[in-house]
Amino acid sequence: MTLKNLMKMPAKSHISTELNDSISNVLGKNVKVIYKSLIRMESRGDKVDNKVLVVTAYRVFITTAKVPTRIDNGFHLMEIEALESKKANHLSITLVHEHKPVSILIGDEGTSEGVINAVNALTAAFDDLFPNVPMVDIIQKVNLLFPLQNVSGTRKHLACGDFSNQYAAMCDLCQTPFRAEVAWDIDTIYLAHDIRMLHLKDFDHLDQRDLIPLVMALQHNTWFEGICGDGVRASGEAWESVCRALRCSRPATRRVSWRSAQLRHDHAARLGHALARARHAPALHTIDFSQNHIEDKGAISILSGISNNPEGLRHVALSQCGVTGKTVVHLATILNDNPCHLSTLAHLDLSHNNLKDDVHNLYNFLAQPNVLTHLNLTNTETTLENMWGALLRGCAARLTWLSVSRNPWSSARRARDPPPSFRQFFTACLAINHLDFSHCKMPPDVLKSLLLGLACNESAAGVQLNLSGVLNSAQAAHVLESCIHGVRCLQSLDLSDNSMEFELSGIVRAIGKNHSITHLSLSRLTGKRSYAPPLIQALVHVLQEPDTALTSLDLSDCKLKGDLYGLLNALGGARRLRTLDVGGNLAGDAGARLLAKALQCNCTLHTLYIDRNAFSLQGLTDIATALRRSVSVRRVEFPGCDAAAGGRAASERVAALWRDLHERLANNKRSGQTARVRALALERAWAGGDAAAAAAVLTAQAAAALPPAPLASALERAAAAAHHLLHQYLQRCSEVFAAMGGATSGGELVSLQAVRDAMAPCSNTLQDLLNQAVESLALTACENLDSADSEPATGADGNMPDLLTPVSHSGKLDYLNLATPLGGRRRERGGRRVRPKSVAEQQCSSNEMLSLPPLHAEATDGLADLPAHTLRHLVKGRPRRAKTRAPSRPVADGAQEMDEGLEEFWRTCRTPPGSEEPSLSRTSRSLHSLSSLASPSPRRDSHRDDTLYSVTSGESTPVLLECDVSRCKSSDNVGAKPATTPPPSRSSDNVNTMGSMLRDHPLTPEGAET
Repeated sequence: MTLKNLMKMPAKSHISTELNDSISNVLGKNVKVIYKSLIRMESRGDKVDNKVLVVTAYRVFITTAKVPTRIDNGFHLMEIEALESKKANHLSITLVHEHKPVSILIGDEGTSEGVINAVNALTAAFDDLFPNVPMVDIIQKVNLLFPLQNVSGTRKHLACGDFSNQYAAMCDLCQTPFRAEVAWDIDTIYLAHDIRMLHLKDFDHLDQRDLIPLVMALQHNTWFEGICGDGVRASGEAWESVCRALRCSRPATRRVSWRSAQLRHDHAARLGHALARARHAPALHTIDFSQNHIEDKGAISILSGISNNPEGLRHVALSQCGVTGKTVVHLATILNDNPCHLSTLAHLDLSHNNLKDDVHNLYNFLAQPNVLTHLNLTNTETTLENMWGALLRGCAARLTWLSVSRNPWSSARRARDPPPSFRQFFTACLAINHLDFSHCKMPPDVLKSLLLGLACNESAAGVQLNLSGVLNSAQAAHVLESCIHGVRCLQSLDLSDNSMEFELSGIVRAIGKNHSITHLSLSRLTGKRSYAPPLIQALVHVLQEPDTALTSLDLSDCKLKGDLYGLLNALGGARRLRTLDVGGNLAGDAGARLLAKALQCNCTLHTLYIDRNAFSLQGLTDIATALRRSVSVRRVEFPGCDAAAGGRAASERVAALWRDLHERLANNKRSGQTARVRALALERAWAGGDAAAAAAVLTAQAAAALPPAPLASALERAAAAAHHLLHQYLQRCSEVFAAMGGATSGGELVSLQAVRDAMAPCSNTLQDLLNQAVESLALTACENLDSADSEPATGADGNMPDLLTPVSHSGKLDYLNLATPLGGRRRERGGRRVRPKSVAEQQCSSNEMLSLPPLHAEATDGLADLPAHTLRHLVKGRPRRAKTRAPSRPVADGAQEMDEGLEEFWRTCRTPPGSEEPSLSRTSRSLHSLSSLASPSPRRDSHRDDTLYSVTSGESTPVLLECDVSRCKSSDNVGAKPATTPPPSRSSDNVNTMGSMLRDHPLTPEGAET
């Protein structure tokens, strides 16, 4: 029966036109009337008054039968609690908040036609309000003398289960204003994204009273499966509406999430009490009350309300709820009592609760074969050594996500060997892809068993292992370095929050030998900065390996400062790196300049994170300018912190700069063959050599000679063909429906543009394949140029040295690899490609700019061995004072040997003028000088040290002899520094003093005459 048949009932003929118009005037012109009928109601005593029953879309009214009429009684459809019929023409309506029911008589006594029509009108009104929901599921009690009929209304239902109409009805019930924006968001956004949970966070800008009808509209809605109130603090009335919606909902609510909403144990107790008094069996299989301090009382109340769910639990999250082992025991009892939970529970999160070791009952559940895929026991103070036997027996087949971070391994003081089940679990787990052992106090033997177990696992692949804060000793670091290269199932490794003092450079080099790890995280490293250079050098070594698998690197929040420059200089040669995060390292503008240079050379980097590096506006401008020339970068994080630090003006300029930049980055996503060949030429040019020039020529020629891509025309033909096929298929479908009595559609159902849009993703995929093929062809051409360039010349001289052979340096001379490369020199294929050191690095390390001498690359490359550091005398360049005396001896040529002139010097100083001793040797002359100096003298030079000359009666003391012998040795070995006495000075003052002393000596002719 339909609503049109109800409007033609004979009961309407008893209502006069004047009364009908009066009722319309009283109710309003916009109120849709579904059914009207004359009824009789008992009044005082045995009197019966004539009334009019009016059923509208949301309410039921009882008016007087006089003109002008008035409303005697009215109630909402959702206030009806029971419908009963004791007689054929009797109908009793019980309301929720009224103790006395509304009793009416319809029609003649003994006939039930009037009551049936009134009940059918109510059924049609409920069908218009809640489509596809029987009235017996809405009204708590229906007790009639006749069966209910299926009556459907004529109203057209809207999107999302006609939620807008239901929301309007609840606003009428709660006497709150109807918010059109809420209805529009539900009918548009939720429908477009197929959102099946009502998120109250989308409407938290409304008043708390406005949330009540929004929640109550979920009671009998068939579109939404649950409610999400994450971050929404509900008032008392709003929370009461939530409890009522969960108690009376039909179809029953399946998911409830209320994270971080400041709920207390009384909120959880009221919700659990409402679930226990639900009209129907609970179907709630997903609960998430994380980050609410509901304690054991509230958690046990909620778990008791959903314990008798016949379909079983699927998702239970009670993270950071203040629960203890008491709640875990109750949860384990529920899970063990109902076997269906073994085949339904897939997610269990009990993290950040003080459970300690009261989880043995939970281990009994985990030991049985189950379908658990997500287990989170982070920071629960649970000892880890006792749980692996249960996981091995019940969870090894399906478990994919396991987190046991921030838990102790054992309660014993002395470290014990890990149980065999620990290693066997990681060998036998088939689907594991995420392991989190961060900040666990693991002995080195446990870490070794973990790595060896994963190394023996041949089923798992793409595993993400988190070992943040685990390397608490050098032995643990040595274990990781020894075993990590053999763990082939790893895809991501997180070593954050570790200290650089534990030789991370060796671990990084070992990771480079593992060809399955594509992501490495080294964020928030601690330790002295002196340990950073070896780590950066190891990262450069790994990133520039030709067969490296590392495509993503995270070095955020390490505060490396100037130590990061080595990595930035080497980015141009990183052949496989796709994602780089260097945020939070305080690199400064010097780092920005180096990064800008590297981005112009790199042709593989796609994603870049650079915020929190103390970049000024000039540094950000340098990076943005370099990104305009980049051929590969597609996404750059906006440096919000650095832009905000520069003030409002700087942030606005950076935002404008970044808007222009992203237009260029968008072009990289649509790169064609020319861009790929350009990137390849950049790669070859960075390698250096004659092949670079040939590759540049190849790029210019290829860019002009490459034919246009055939994909555009081919895809256009394919879209036209697909459109034609779809048109023929839809014509056949239309003929079939027309044969069944339907109407045919005259317009085009699928347009050609719609087919083109549907084939757009396929076009991008084919374009990528084509670009890779073109790059492979160009790479082959460049390799041919390299091979032709590397052939030795046949007519070369055999005695000519090979200046192109790479010079092998020792470990202390690795910094020479940063020198400026020769323009015509060809580097070894596959060698290290590091940009030379920049002056900006020295500007960052000192306040003033040092004037550096120019580098002579030819001389540097021609020498086989060079000192590690060039020494420069700091005083030699100081201006000398002007000389006031003429030199006592001719100035020696700088090109002469050091020993030249020494014999003449000693002959002049120790021999009287005119005397000649050509036959004396150097030793005899030294002895002669000793004998002359040992003679007594009447005067002593005040400038002489008394400890060196001891004058006696004509004899020389041993001290004198030892001192003068050392002087003789110093004269024979010029340039060797004496051990105790300083060498004699060669200044003119000392020579004059020595000459005057010798002239006064009695053994000389001058002294004898005196």
